[in-house]
Amino acid sequence: MTTALGVLESRIEELETRLNNPRIMTPLQVCDFLQISERSLYDMKERGDAPPAMYFSQRTVRYDLHEVMAWAKQKEVGQV
Repeated sequence: MTTALGVLESRIEELETRLNNPRIMTPLQVCDFLQISERSLYDMKERGDAPPAMYFSQRTVRYDLHEVMAWAKQKEVGQV
């Protein structure tokens, strides 16, 4: 059962994450944030299972921190 304290702790953790990371991230920053390799990120992109990206040009790709966090949240399995 989720307690009010647990919900509050989770919200504080989310806010700290948002404060300590840039809002717009490079692919390398996303990999650091998710603790995965760049190869893993590109493999996920090829499968169509990666965080939504913003393409400013063919070689300039950025990710919104909030979108990455929402995408990662969808990957959670089990009860918290």
